[in-house]
Amino acid sequence: MEREQIEDLFEESGYHGLNSKLAYKVWMTGVWDEEDEDKIEAFIDAYSFEGEGILTDDLLYHYRIFAYIHGKNESSLFQRQIF
Repeated sequence: MEREQIEDLFEESGYHGLNSKLAYKVWMTGVWDEEDEDKIEAFIDAYSFEGEGILTDDLLYHYRIFAYIHGKNESSLFQRQIF
């Protein structure tokens, strides 16, 4: 994902101030290069950026947790496990 796309995601979610603070740093890590834009958008909508400053590492840590749970929820919709 390009830096401009990340900036647009923050902008569309109402976090204008995060463009300069996080978008460039997230882009430089490359973590979101191969990620689904809808999943990232859902994360930004679900995550609260209010209050204290946000570190890039903290944001990406929370994203990884969100992505793991999101993936588990998607796969469990179509698979039934018998115990």
